[in-house]
Amino acid sequence: MSQENVEVVRRVTDVMDAEGFEAALPILLDAAHTDVEWREDPARPGSADYRVVEQVRKVILDRMDTLDFDQQTEDLIDVDDKVAALVRWRGRGKASGAQGELSMAIVWTVREQAITRVQFLIDRAEALAAVGQPE
Repeated sequence: MSQENVEVVRRVTDVMDAEGFEAALPILLDAAHTDVEWREDPARPGSADYRVVEQVRKVILDRMDTLDFDQQTEDLIDVDDKVAALVRWRGRGKASGAQGELSMAIVWTVREQAITRVQFLIDRAEALAAVGQPE
C-alpha cells in the first residue's frame, strides 16, 4: 500500500470533484509521466487507447468540447502501484442535451510519483480485481 500513490491521485480527483475536469487537467498532466497511457473501457462504444501526454491532453480537450460532466469520487483503494477510484459521473451532451449518470472506476497506475496509466472501467468489480481486491 502506498500513501504517496494515493496522494498523487487525490490531488487530481479532489480538484476534479470540486472544480471540474477543466481545473483538474493541468494537475493531471503535470503528474503524468511523459509516456502515460490512457485506456478507455473497450465495452464503451467509441473507446480507444492513447499514449503520451500530448495525445492524452488532446483527447481530454476533445471530450470536454462535447460533454459537460461532474465527478464525485466515492472511494480510493490502493494496492502496490495502483489506485482504484470509484466514481460517479453525471453528464450532459453539449450538442444533444442528453443527460446520464454512470458509476464506474478509474484505475490509476503510479510509479515514482508519476501517473503512468489511467484506465477507465465501467464494471467496478473488474476494477477491484485489477487492484487485487475482492468485490
